[in-house]
Amino acid sequence: MNTILSLLDLIYDASYLIMPIFIVLLVFNSGISEHPKTIFETIKTNWGYFLRLVLFNNIALPVLLWVLLQFIPIDPVYTIGFVILFLCAGASTVIAFVQSTQNKITYAVTTMILLTLSTVVILPILLPLMIDGAEITSSELVGSLVASIVIPLAVGSALRLFIEDVAIKIKPFTLKTQKILMNIAVYGMMLGLFPELVQLVGSGVITTSIVIILSSAFVGYMIEMKNPDKAMQLTSLFAAGQRNGAVAFAVVINNFADPTIFLTIAITTMISTVLFSAVSSYMGKLSLKKA
Repeated sequence: MNTILSLLDLIYDASYLIMPIFIVLLVFNSGISEHPKTIFETIKTNWGYFLRLVLFNNIALPVLLWVLLQFIPIDPVYTIGFVILFLCAGASTVIAFVQSTQNKITYAVTTMILLTLSTVVILPILLPLMIDGAEITSSELVGSLVASIVIPLAVGSALRLFIEDVAIKIKPFTLKTQKILMNIAVYGMMLGLFPELVQLVGSGVITTSIVIILSSAFVGYMIEMKNPDKAMQLTSLFAAGQRNGAVAFAVVINNFADPTIFLTIAITTMISTVLFSAVSSYMGKLSLKKA
C-alpha cells in the first residue's frame, strides 16, 4: 500500500511540474489561432455582442453562481473550486466546439481572447470578495495571471502578426504537444490524487457540476437567442458553459494548497468538455446532412 501511495505521489509531483508548461502552451496556441487584425475588426464591428459576453461571463454568471452556492449543501472547499472556475472565462476549447458545428470560428477566437484578458482584470477583484478568509491578494493573482496568461498570449499574437508564415507552420506541432502535455498534466494529477478523487463520489460535486454547466450554457444561449448569426449564438452558449480551466489551474497552483480545489475544477472541466464535445459533434453531423 505504501508503495502504491508513493507512486501516486510521484505521478502527482511530475504532473504538477508539467501543468504550468501546458497552460503557457495552451494560451500561446490561442494567440496564434487568428490574425490580430481580424480580431480587432471583428470587435469593432460587433462591439455590443462582445460587451454582453464580457459582462455576463466575467461578472454576472460567477456572481450569480456564488450566490446560489450559498444555498447548496456541499462542502465549502468544493464551493471554492466552483467559484474559481466560473470566474475564469475564455476557454480555448470553445473554438474547437464551434468549429465542430461547421460554423466559422472568428467569433469564438475573439471571444476567447477578450474573456481571458477580462478575467485577468476582473478575477483579482472579485475572488478575494467571494472566498471568505482566503489568504490571497489581488497583486498575487495579477502576477500569476500575467506570467501564465497575458505574456504567452501576447507572444502568440505577436508571432501571428509579424511572422504569420512561421505561426501557421508551427501551429500543428504546438497543438499536438499541447494535447500530450494536457493528458499528462490533468489526468496525471487526477491519478496522483486518486484517493481524494474517490472521496468526491457521493459528495454532490459531480451532480452539481452537471447542473451548473447545463444551466450556464442555457442562459448563455438565451442571451443571444434572437441573434440572427448562429455562430454568435453557439459561441455564447459554449463560452458560458465551458470555463477557462487553464486560468483556473494557474490560479490554484499559484495560490491554493488544497488538492480538493484542483480536483473540483478538473472534474467540472472534464464533464463540460465531454458534454460539449458530444453536442457540437452531433450538431456538426446534422449540418453536413442538411448541406
